[in-house]
Amino acid sequence: MNILLRLVLAWLALAWSGSAAASGSEVLLEFREDAVLAELRLPLRDLAAALGRPLPASPLPVRGRLHMELARYLGAHIDPVTVDGRHWWVELADMRVAVDAEPRVLVAHAVLVPPAGASARRFVLGYDAIARELPGHATRLAIRSDWHGGVLASRPATIALLDAPRGRVAVDRDHGSAWRGWLAVGRLGVRQATDAGRYLLLLLVLAVPAAVRSPALLARIGAAFALGQALALLASAPGWFRLPADILDALAAGALVLAAVHAMRPVFAGRETWYATGCGLLYGLAAAGTVGALDLDGWQLAAAILAFAAGSALAQAALLAAALGIVAGACLVMRGRTAWSPAKR
Repeated sequence: MNILLRLVLAWLALAWSGSAAASGSEVLLEFREDAVLAELRLPLRDLAAALGRPLPASPLPVRGRLHMELARYLGAHIDPVTVDGRHWWVELADMRVAVDAEPRVLVAHAVLVPPAGASARRFVLGYDAIARELPGHATRLAIRSDWHGGVLASRPATIALLDAPRGRVAVDRDHGSAWRGWLAVGRLGVRQATDAGRYLLLLLVLAVPAAVRSPALLARIGAAFALGQALALLASAPGWFRLPADILDALAAGALVLAAVHAMRPVFAGRETWYATGCGLLYGLAAAGTVGALDLDGWQLAAAILAFAAGSALAQAALLAAALGIVAGACLVMRGRTAWSPAKR
């Protein structure tokens, strides 16, 4: 029994050490109109072994002579070419050591630009950093952001695993269309709205009394909430205006308490649409980080804001329709009971 236990412990130790040593690299691609941005994530320990020298593990940006050395090394190991063999232009930008990962990794950003007349969505990528010096080192190649392909930064799509020196993989994203980006961000807006429990409750507390009074007032509240969130997204998603999360939580909690008081005894009667606009602003500010994290710019960011707002508004409209249906059903039940109740003598 002792021998069996020792064998099991030894196997677990080997498996643990093997999994730790097998930590691979990552190449995350972001597609733009005329270029591809690449984020390289390389384990610091394996990179030091490939270079044959120790590397600092401090979480400071890499600058100076070390930056030049690493840029030369990585530039010699990245080789994107067109399908007819023409080489792309590669520029290594900022580098830093990430301390939020274990083992620690070097994070480097590169800009890949195709030659004149070539598509930025179809090429052959050659990449063998670390793998050339340490055979067997694996690199995961993934698409992190591709508007035309419907791939968002929140859900990268793995396309290949490079585990041999001078690994090459064909990347072909010509089949995409702008509608895929719209639909992907719209679905993200729906999911975000359904997960925003406090803000959905706030909208519901505003909606139920409005549904009792008038369906038209309910529609105005829904439209005002959607307008407020769209305005906040337009101001906050590009990074122009942000509020800390704890302040937003406190404001949302206060707005919920005030809406609950209004539901029992009107506090801002006749101004419900203005209050709903303010609540929508709070929700838009809270959700702006989700859109900002998509790493989009230009018209793609503007389209993402509109698609996200449309998806959120669709989910909220479904909630308001459900509230209206529940109120209408309750009214019918009450009227039925009143009509069938026996008259008092």
